[in-house]
Parts: sequence; C-alpha cells; structure tokens
Amino acid sequence: MSRTANGESTREKILLTALDLYAQRGLKGVSLRTISAESGTRNSAAAHYHFGNRLGVIEAVLAMITSHLRPRFEAGIAAVERASQPTLREVVCAMSLPYLSLLSGKISWGPSALRFMAHLHADNTRDIALLLKRHFRLEVEQIERQLHRALPDVDRTTLRIRLAFSFVNLIHGAAEIDLLADTPFGDIRPDDATLFNHFVDYVEGGLAFPRPAPGSDDKARTS
Repeated sequence: MSRTANGESTREKILLTALDLYAQRGLKGVSLRTISAESGTRNSAAAHYHFGNRLGVIEAVLAMITSHLRPRFEAGIAAVERASQPTLREVVCAMSLPYLSLLSGKISWGPSALRFMAHLHADNTRDIALLLKRHFRLEVEQIERQLHRALPDVDRTTLRIRLAFSFVNLIHGAAEIDLLADTPFGDIRPDDATLFNHFVDYVEGGLAFPRPAPGSDDKARTS
C-alpha cells in the first residue's frame, strides 16, 4: 500500500473511531490520545497529526456527515422549489429525510452520526455553534424559505423559532429512536414508514399552529 493510501486509510479510521467515541461518550469525554489508541494506530499522536486539535477532529467528522446529507437536502429542496405552491408536508419531508436516511442501514456509521449530532446540539460552546452554522446554515435557510412559501401567514420570527425546535426534535428523536421499544407504555415503536408519518404529522402541527392575537391568551398558556 502506498504512503498516500495508507495515510487516507489511517485518517478514515481515526474519523470513524472519533465518531463512535463521541456518539457514546459525548464531546467532552474523549481525548485525542484516546481516539488515536482506539483507532488502532501505532502513533499515539496520530489524531493530533492528522487534525491538529479536538476541534479539528470534530469538524472533520461533521464534514463527513454533511457530505452524506447535503446531496439529499439539495434533491429534496430542488423538488420543493419546482412546485408553484409547496405543501407543508413536502417541506417537512425535504427537511427530515436526509437525517432519517442515516437510520436506513445503508451506511454503517449512520446511527452514531445522529447521536454525535445530538451531542453537538447539546453543546453550547461558541466554537461548536460556529461549526454548526458553517456546515448547516445554507440548508437551514433554504428550508426556512420554503416553509415561508408553504406558511405565508406565519410571521418569520415565529416560523424560525418553530423550525429550530423542529430540528432539535428531529435530531434528538432520531438519535434515540430505539427508546420507543421500551417506554412506560411498553414497546410502541412502529415500522419505519409509520414512524416517519407520525413524526411528519407532529412537526406539521407545530409549524402550522395558529398564533393567537397579541395579548389574547398567551398569559393563560404560560401561567
């Protein structure tokens, strides 16, 4: 094996190992030395050599995930944009399907990617927030524009707040989807198609819920 091929192989092993460890332990519970050791490399500083620092590893993992998600986002958004008047359900599907494709079993690291993303969204550091904006801002803005087309009567500020809630629920829900098999109600996990439709119903209802007139019953709902 050439040096270049070996370097690429080592880099990929480190990335996949880091993804798995971050998914299991969170972002703060994993050192570069641990990643190097768990990846099977003989150099204990291999992660540092290839990625520089912890944030470099995290961004490289994130880039690997977005390289899988972006073409799916683009295809979904393109289909919605072609519609003269997109339905809310079409927009929600375009938003959700890329993430849920990580659960399809076609990509071995998909479930770990979702758990890693859940940890990213739970980490409120400035550096992580900047990474998320850099890698996902374009897709979020595209989804928001299509939501505004589908829901022109919902003001943009309300729509953006609801969209932020929807993304958090989507990522955390997908990351912990198997918990539905062991709930206080028993095993309530349906087949994937039914589960997807339930999720879309839930998000549609939240996004389209009518806002009350200012001062009408906001106090009653929050008291």
